[in-house]
Amino acid sequence: MLSHTAVLHARAGRTEQLGLCLHNLGESMQTLPGCLDVEVQQLPDDAAQWLLQSRWQSTAALQAFFAAPLLQQVLDQALQQGLLQSLQCQAA
Repeated sequence: MLSHTAVLHARAGRTEQLGLCLHNLGESMQTLPGCLDVEVQQLPDDAAQWLLQSRWQSTAALQAFFAAPLLQQVLDQALQQGLLQSLQCQAA
């Protein structure tokens, strides 16, 4: 099993829209082969930050997600709409 964590920081005034975008991504991720679990939550210490955590059956499943158009489409949308200030990722 492999886990992946992303912390996304919304631009000022765009927190709610980024959260909606991430929740939609999380729902779509759960249908992908090899995805075991997805959790999206707003960080209590900083409402502008969102945590996207996922667990995958294998490295291959996670890599397939990174290569899939779904992720690129969501990130493109977030950038084009000015929702995202920063993104930090970690796989373990």
